[in-house]
Amino acid sequence: MMGSMKSTCISLLLLMFLLFMADSYANTDFSSNGCEECSLKRHSFFRKDRPIFQCSGCCFSRAYPTPFASTMNMDTRKNITSEATCCVAKNFNDVQMVITGATLRNHTECHCSTCHYHKI
Repeated sequence: MMGSMKSTCISLLLLMFLLFMADSYANTDFSSNGCEECSLKRHSFFRKDRPIFQCSGCCFSRAYPTPFASTMNMDTRKNITSEATCCVAKNFNDVQMVITGATLRNHTECHCSTCHYHKI
């Protein structure tokens, strides 16, 4: 009798712990994944007299199964479709470097928009 009582009590405690963990996991916001919001960040490498700012941070991205009707129209079929926006400059000013003569873009405003990948 006493053994079944201990077993029932341990089972209830384990069930309560698992329910608590499931509830905690469901209420956690995983959207940022440790990445800061899209905003201006001071670039410490360039110019000390006139600071250079660049856009940095995270925006929206998601992946989902490709609808079957869409896969039928694809040349190369893929099972996953993804969407994303990147932190990009909305406005900027060109700044001339005195020593090198190179032109830098000093970002003045950031927003989440279409991702542009540039090759160097």
